[in-house]
Amino acid sequence: MSRIFISLEAHISVAGIVHDSIMKIEHETGVLETTDYTNTLDSIGIIVNCFDKEWIAFGKGKERKYINYKNRYADIRLLIPAEDLLAADKKERFLMVKNNIIESIRIIDERLNKKKGCYFDGKRLIEYIEEKTKNLI
Repeated sequence: MSRIFISLEAHISVAGIVHDSIMKIEHETGVLETTDYTNTLDSIGIIVNCFDKEWIAFGKGKERKYINYKNRYADIRLLIPAEDLLAADKKERFLMVKNNIIESIRIIDERLNKKKGCYFDGKRLIEYIEEKTKNLI
């Protein structure tokens, strides 16, 4: 079985915050298998990027929305500006990370379902994540 992999690339000042939010989500959702949601991909990597403007200027935190149909994987990396994360309270921080993951799923859903012969039930996956994490801070 193939797993939906959620990880992070972040500046040290915010890495712990992002990591804690991802761990909370994964604890509630359990292991997410690609085969439960798609016939098209064997692997999905969702990487939450979080860097400040200075690091972004050096080339860190570049967004990526890549789907390789031949090798059957997706690599989605969306940015949360570190300044915004640090300015937010605990609840907002968690929601920023969760929304980053959900937006990554929406991107995959939109792109796969436009391609003939491909299928991804992103809506159901998002609903599952929302349901499992609705009571988390």
